[in-house]
Amino acid sequence: PSKSELSQWQGIGISLAVLIGGFVVYHLLCLSPLAKSPWVLALVLLVLIAWLAYALGATISDRAAYLHVGALIGTCMAANVFFVIMPGQRKMVASIEAGEKPDPKYAIASKLRSMHNNYLTLPVLFIMISNHYPMTYGHDQAWLVLMAIILISAWTRHFFNLKHKGVIKPSILVSAALATV
Repeated sequence: PSKSELSQWQGIGISLAVLIGGFVVYHLLCLSPLAKSPWVLALVLLVLIAWLAYALGATISDRAAYLHVGALIGTCMAANVFFVIMPGQRKMVASIEAGEKPDPKYAIASKLRSMHNNYLTLPVLFIMISNHYPMTYGHDQAWLVLMAIILISAWTRHFFNLKHKGVIKPSILVSAALATV
């Protein structure tokens, strides 16, 4: 009530609009020509998440805004597996079993969605436990804090992605630690 007087149904409506509408926008962007430029797509998605965090923070409590952003990201991650990655894998396996050459579009779409899921793992984990850190959502610019956390934790995940390839870059962890401080 300190930000806006919403009825219970209005709050539920906002929640559903964020989850459903957010996934639809994300899915359509992943199907758009932007998907051919993963870094451009990632930048567009980050701008949209920042806008959403700001808009939600102006409408509902910052704590609730964090949870809604986290729920949207988690929903997109689960939907990536359910609607894109697993069906694509099934179609490729069926093609191979039928002695046909698999359509590469399924592998390309799955790779993009898997990359998103990979880099969003740590941000979602933090958002899930953010309730225990009121210094983040209690900040005057909570949406900026949330974006910083998303970027820092995705950057940290990049360290582990490189490590799995045999490339060790401690500078990534050092810069992530400094950014956190």
